[in-house]
Formats: sequence, structure tokens, C-alpha cells
Amino acid sequence: MCLGCLDEDEPPATRREFLATALQLTAASALGATAVADAAARVWDIEARGLTVDNAGTLLPAYVATPMGADNRTTVVILHDSPGIPKELQEMAREVARTGYVALIVDCAERGTAKISTHPDAMLSEAFSRDVQSDVRAGIVTLNGNLPNANPVVIVGFGSAGYTALRMALNDPLGVVGVIAMYTPIESAEKSQTDPRPDLITLLARLNVPVQFHAGTADPAISREQLNWLGRFVAVEPDRRELYLYGGAGPGFYQSSSPHFDKGYQMLARKRWQEFLAKRFS
Repeated sequence: MCLGCLDEDEPPATRREFLATALQLTAASALGATAVADAAARVWDIEARGLTVDNAGTLLPAYVATPMGADNRTTVVILHDSPGIPKELQEMAREVARTGYVALIVDCAERGTAKISTHPDAMLSEAFSRDVQSDVRAGIVTLNGNLPNANPVVIVGFGSAGYTALRMALNDPLGVVGVIAMYTPIESAEKSQTDPRPDLITLLARLNVPVQFHAGTADPAISREQLNWLGRFVAVEPDRRELYLYGGAGPGFYQSSSPHFDKGYQMLARKRWQEFLAKRFS
């Protein structure tokens, strides 16, 4: 599904027009998917705690939230591109758990803070990307008690962390069974000078798992060309690819700490990722 895809010859819709259309389509979809809505609406009691992931001597902060009594053991891994596990990210993990899924946050961005002073483009490199993917796998192993493939994994990636999510789904489509990418560029203007990582736009044609993209039309990191490319990409397999555009939204519109935070769009995006999980991974 591509909601709000941009036509080169037409100006973007106003925010009011966009939101009205989005709400109408969301309501119509809900009428035809009562069971999915019911599953997404159920609220579970949860337990949550901090965790430390040890990846071959690199210690990474983590946070886990678990629904009590739920028999769906799908793990939803939440990744962010800034160091730390802020309260708003912890709350999202609890929201995921209340929906009936195990939620795990791994602070992979912490790995890059020591490197960036000596290697300014280290976090843009392919080596760093592989290290972060290794960190995520170590987090899953820690959560599952040394059983790397105990449960299917869906990864939610914010910003450039969506790159990690999509790369892992490309590399291991049996283990990573779905991706939710929040304002993730598929092509980067900044690249490592010594060890550039490939752009997603050159890789996504091989993606074989369900994916849901969320992007703001005023995000400077995601160009109009990228949004149109994603629209065409989603149209090839609309049954398992979804794209939602948020008119006038900038980067970080989902997060309350962002200067571009939009409460209405956050609520709409939350409903969509909850339905994505309930429809495909219940």
C-alpha cells in the first residue's frame, strides 16, 4: 500500500487534506479487518526490566518488556540511531508488550561513541554496520537464553537504525521475519570515504519479508525521489509492503523529544504498526 505517494507533476497535499484521507482509509480498512483490530486492541499486563548484552566483550545497555501470559513469542526488537534508551523508547517497548509481543531495545548506537572521535566517518562504514548487526544478534541470543533462533524477530528501526533492520532482514529472512522502518533514508548523501556501505536502494529488490515504511514529506534526509521510488517498490508487492507518508512531517515526528514531534501522526503511526504486527505475526 502506498498512501500519499508523490506525483512529480502534482504538489503535495496539505496536512489537513492528507490527515483526512489517512483517517478515512484507516477507518475503511478497520471495517474489513475486525479480527486484526481486536488483536491490536487487546491490552496485556507486562513486566519490564533493564538488561546488559555482552557481545564478545562489548557491553551494550538493553531493555526488555514481556507480556504476562501471552503465548505469542514473536520478539520485536527496537533500534534507534542515537545513544541511550530514553523513556519514550522504553514506553514504546511497553506498548509493544501490551499488544502481546516480547519487546527488546538494544542500544547499538553506544558502540559508535568511542570511535567517532578518531574516525569521523566510522559510523557510516560497512564494518560498523556489520558490528551493529552483530550487536542485535547478541541481544536476541541473550534474551532467548543462548538460543539465537528461538523466536521469530520483527525489527523496528528509527532513522538510520532502519538501515540495520533492513540489512538484517535481507541477510536472514528466516530469523528476521518483518521490518518497520520509521523515517529511514534508502540512499545517503554522506558516505564513508574508506569503507562505504551499500545504499538500500541497491538492495531492497531482494527483500522477501513484510515491511512497513513511515516517512514525513518534509524530512530533509528523505528526498522526493526516494519517496517516489518507495512508492513504486511497494506497488510491486502490496500484499506485504506498506508505505505511509505524513504530509508536512519532518524527521522524528513519532518521538516526543523531537522538535518535529506530531502527536496526531504518532497516534496514527502507532495504530498502523500495531495492526501490522497483529495481521502478520499473531
